[in-house]
Amino acid sequence: MGTSSVRTTRGARVPQLGLGAGLAALVAALGPLAPAAHAQEPAAEGPPRIAVVNVDFVAVQSPSGQALQREIQALRDQYAAGLEERQQEVRRIEQRVAAADSLSADERRTLEREYQDALTAVRRYQQDVQDRAQRMQNEGLAEIREEIGPVLEAVMEEQGYDLVLNAQDNAIVLSSERIDITRAVLERLQAGPSGG
Repeated sequence: MGTSSVRTTRGARVPQLGLGAGLAALVAALGPLAPAAHAQEPAAEGPPRIAVVNVDFVAVQSPSGQALQREIQALRDQYAAGLEERQQEVRRIEQRVAAADSLSADERRTLEREYQDALTAVRRYQQDVQDRAQRMQNEGLAEIREEIGPVLEAVMEEQGYDLVLNAQDNAIVLSSERIDITRAVLERLQAGPSGG
């Protein structure tokens, strides 16, 4: 999964991810990470301090995100092998049907039933793997959300920000690198529990 960046109109670079459609949609489901009613001390005098963080980038690049990607890839590899076995069975039955010109009507029906059963097995297998992958992603992203939230709050508090926005939301029109805390959050996650 490669990352690229997009330059804003003020010249700041915001990392963009080349995520697979399924993982990108699930990462988007991370939604707001901070609790809705977050009690904080009143802000210090002066203008509010605002930061942005690319939550998608942090989620994918975090140790938990990397582990989730490896698990999903392992499931895909397992799926490909299992699917190939089932498709070979379908091809064997197709070959038997093609070579069976002299079969009786009962034998032909039996062979056609075997063929339909093999196709059904392929479809069921595909659906089962898709369901397992969806569950794996949902559970993994829930864990990542739980992991990112406290780290994001700690970085926000330590650096004195009053508001943190997700850089991937369409609400942000311009931002500078000066207020981007994506790397600070990711580095904290990568350092592990003892790093924060």
